[in-house]
Formats: sequence, C-alpha cells, structure tokens
Amino acid sequence: MPWRKLDHPADVRIEVEAETLEDLFRECADAFYSVSLGTWSAEHSIGHSPGVFSLQGSGDDLAGLLVTWMNELLFELETSRRVFVPLEVRIDEGLNLLAIGEWVLTPAAGGRVKAVTYGGLSFDLGPPLRLEVIMDV
Repeated sequence: MPWRKLDHPADVRIEVEAETLEDLFRECADAFYSVSLGTWSAEHSIGHSPGVFSLQGSGDDLAGLLVTWMNELLFELETSRRVFVPLEVRIDEGLNLLAIGEWVLTPAAGGRVKAVTYGGLSFDLGPPLRLEVIMDV
C-alpha cells in the first residue's frame, strides 16, 4: 500500500510514499478520500465527468502544495459533493499543479476530515518520496 495510517491520539496521521512527485499527489488524493469517505469508490459512483484541477504553488514549498491540494479536494467535497480522481498530474518548476481526471458525484457532502493540517507535517525527498501529514477529524 502506498499510504498507511500511523498512530495519533486524536486525529488521523498518514504516511504516503511514491517514486515520483506526480504519483505522490495521486496517492495523497487516494489517502484523503479513503480517510474522509471510508469505503467510497469511484467505480460505484454516478455522475462521472472529465475535469481539470489547477493550483498555483509558491516558492519551493512542495509540502505546502501537497497540504493545499488535499484541502482543496476537501473544499470540493464539502461544497459540491464532488470527488476529483486525478489520472494525470503535472507540476512545473514554479510548483504550479495541473491535474487532469474525472469529477465524480458522491451521495452526501462532506466526510470525516475537517482539515488537513501543517501540524506534524514531514516531507522527505527520498527516494522514495515520503509525506507524513495529520488530518483533523
């Protein structure tokens, strides 16, 4: 499994590993949705539509971009009842992210996660790339 839950006394702490930066962003999305929605699966959902997701990074804060990515996924889940399934992720030198994938409707807005936090954030360039992050539940 490219991600796993780690011990935490109150919230959910995860570790995500990947060989490439693009794969790390895809795995972070998978981990976020698995924690937030539990047994949710895109295959069992209705309302698939192609989509694009973009974020503008700042400086060299790659860990911050990963946290922002997951918080933006949370925002879409809570406000639009949509999950973004990234099929292709591109990140340029300025840490601007462009993800191409599918939007999938979920049966209900929101989920278990309230926020993805900077507390306890750890990022290792590896190899493999490794992110540890805490999700406030």
